[in-house]
Amino acid sequence: MRAKSLLAAAGVFVAAGLIPLATATSASADQIDCMTYLKHRGYKVGMQVRWACDNKPVILGLPNPYCVDPLMKLGVKFGYASEACKMA
Repeated sequence: MRAKSLLAAAGVFVAAGLIPLATATSASADQIDCMTYLKHRGYKVGMQVRWACDNKPVILGLPNPYCVDPLMKLGVKFGYASEACKMA
């Protein structure tokens, strides 16, 4: 019984370490892609755009509303905000 408990604990420990590695992306590169996309569309890119583009993952293929909404409040058109946030 003790061996099964140790094996189960080891499995949980290994899975906990591997899941973040498997799902990790280069957050800063993605943030830069988001910001660059908006800059090339003629939008001023400052701290608020940087914050919106920062680590906002795509959810089920849709851009995260916590990225899109702040950009739209800054005057970014929905289509551009949506596309930029898919990159974030």
